[in-house]
Amino acid sequence: MSDLITLENMPDSYKQLLAKLQPETNLTGGGAKGTSRRLSIRGGVFRKVVNGKEVGELESRTLKAVIVKAAPVSRMFYKGQYVAGESNPPTCWSPDIGTSKPSGDVIASDRQADDCNNCEQNIKGSGQGDSKACRFQQRVALVLADADGNITSKHIYGLQLPATSIFGSFTSAEKMSMRAYAQHLNENGAAASSLLTEIRFDTDSSTPKLCFRALRPLEEKELRLVVEAQISEEADKLISMSVAPPKEKQEGDAPLAIAKAPLFADNESPVKKEEAAEDTDGDEEPTLKVTKKKAEAPKDDEDLSGLLDEWDD
Repeated sequence: MSDLITLENMPDSYKQLLAKLQPETNLTGGGAKGTSRRLSIRGGVFRKVVNGKEVGELESRTLKAVIVKAAPVSRMFYKGQYVAGESNPPTCWSPDIGTSKPSGDVIASDRQADDCNNCEQNIKGSGQGDSKACRFQQRVALVLADADGNITSKHIYGLQLPATSIFGSFTSAEKMSMRAYAQHLNENGAAASSLLTEIRFDTDSSTPKLCFRALRPLEEKELRLVVEAQISEEADKLISMSVAPPKEKQEGDAPLAIAKAPLFADNESPVKKEEAAEDTDGDEEPTLKVTKKKAEAPKDDEDLSGLLDEWDD
């Protein structure tokens, strides 16, 4: 692609757009209202959901998108068994695993522990089979590329990542979890919101599990659309976590709202103080432990800066 703007030949206008992608300057702004767009990965298929209703499936198990924003990794515990189609609120939850504390909106009788790390619901076997009853998840906001792989719209879709897509034990540049991908970008000084990212299902996994890899830097006209999408209220809404009030609360009461999750810093890992132990079976969340050691990048991971330099044809 001859008009691709490379890092060596970056005009001032492009640099200014990149600066606008920084978290500190994009926490407010107007945006589209009235339409909520989300992606579901139920059954190992990308499904478009608009205003709560599924409107279609994507034929491909791979999509190209820009990661506009992401919330911290959160936890949710449901006392009863999940039933498809029912929207029961969680019993206990934490909007940010970095705090290791349940949300202040969890009522005292439902709080499972004062410290999530010492909670009995955070132990293997507390859930079905060998799983944990309290599950990790992460919300991200995406702008999808068109059929030709170009960003032509600022419409945003929300996507909820399961634990194995966040911490999964991927070992190559072709199969990076969200956490490994973020660390890879951080080490190479790249911002996720300035890159076209490939998101695809790991066909070796028996449960829906996503992999991430960088494809190319955005062109200036694409970056302008991403900046507009990133500062919108819709982007904040899609990564924010809100929980409906317990059934026993009166009908007129306002819903419980968890504080809006901070913007995912594109040059940081979504997990800062906690490191994930290796996922032994590929389908379970890792056991978290505090460590100061920096996680190693995948061994056969290619240098991102070198990759960016080659995208000029």
